[in-house]
Amino acid sequence: MKISIVSLGCSKNLVDSEIMSGALTRSGHEISTEDDADVIIVNTCGFIGDAKKESIDTILELSERKMSGSCSKLIVTGCLVERYAEVLKNELPEVDAFWGTGNLLKINEVLEDRRPGAIHKNPPGTIYDPDTPRVMLTPKHYAYVKVSEGCSRTCSFCIIPKMRGVMKSRPVASIVGEAESLVRQGVREINLIAQDMTSYGRDIGTSLEAMLRELAQVDGLRWIRIHYCYPWGITDSLVELIAREEKILPYIDMPLQHISERVLKAMDRKTPPARIREILKKLRDGIDDVVLRTTFIVGFPGETDDEFEELLEFVEEAGFDRAGAFKYSQEEGTPAGSMHEQVPDDVKDERHERLLEAQSEISLRKNLSLVGTVHEGFIEGEENGDYIARIPSQAPEVDGYTYVKKTGNPKLKTGDLVNIKITDADVYDLRGEVIL
Repeated sequence: MKISIVSLGCSKNLVDSEIMSGALTRSGHEISTEDDADVIIVNTCGFIGDAKKESIDTILELSERKMSGSCSKLIVTGCLVERYAEVLKNELPEVDAFWGTGNLLKINEVLEDRRPGAIHKNPPGTIYDPDTPRVMLTPKHYAYVKVSEGCSRTCSFCIIPKMRGVMKSRPVASIVGEAESLVRQGVREINLIAQDMTSYGRDIGTSLEAMLRELAQVDGLRWIRIHYCYPWGITDSLVELIAREEKILPYIDMPLQHISERVLKAMDRKTPPARIREILKKLRDGIDDVVLRTTFIVGFPGETDDEFEELLEFVEEAGFDRAGAFKYSQEEGTPAGSMHEQVPDDVKDERHERLLEAQSEISLRKNLSLVGTVHEGFIEGEENGDYIARIPSQAPEVDGYTYVKKTGNPKLKTGDLVNIKITDADVYDLRGEVIL
């Protein structure tokens, strides 16, 4: 049977989709495109309003394929189902089965279920291991590795612990085993992901530093990138390890969300402003050429004009290489969702635009400062007569690219690692030439 998996949302969903694809191919099914599929599986995201809307729109669009007879079965899985299974069943009778975020290897049971609109709910937070079948949906040279499932934090705006359960870390040996397997398949860059990376291992008696030390010993692995490093877990030993180990990229993705002390307390974030500034200084002093990426939330309930101005001033002060912003999404089932003084949408829009404009100027300065420097970079493909590449400061999917003219350069292919001299830059992307 030909099956297409449509993965929405974050890189964690992508990994889940890869595992489902592996389980299906192991059972003799073929992973296909939407146009050619007998069955379509939509792996949804239900984190914030925009993600929920994208998921619903995609389900409705793909349901037309089923109604027209171009596919025989439509299955919806992921976080949206974990939150709204009964509502979805009532509103979307064209969907054959709903499945939450439980044991990914049970996708075949869902596929074989003949009950109309069946709901499958397993305990969330299933941990996979190196023997779990997986079909890579990324280019051959990089992969995402999920080091834990769920989250034990209590951020007042976040529904993830209710959808994914408390944090469950994978054993170090399991992560290293998967990395070794991926390297044998041609992967040279591993992007570590989790809901709360810097809390990794505390539930099983180990630590992020211990895992990274073991991972750095994997032969053939070139880059290790760490995502979602929450500030409360940035230790001196972690900074020293990143500075010392050349395989661990000096790239810190650290969501901060805000800088106002009152707003941070209302968000139930555990790191006060003074400590945030101390951590940023520690990272910059301790790691040469460190690249700092963060995200903020604007329009959190009760956020005043003065508190937003404080955040804007902090963005200018901190000078992040990359900074994204989300407009606060009022989510039922969260403490913040029932808070008074919800900020009007037009105010959120205006603050979001102002923050991104401020960060654009900073990002441009940062990118222009790279002109004349030389960096390793992976070739990602070709576009409009250029090679597309990524240097260490550019994470897959979330950051820009480095464009390299094909003319005058050797013939390159996706996954090649070359030296690139940066020759020009804009707010998001760089331009360069291959140095032989």
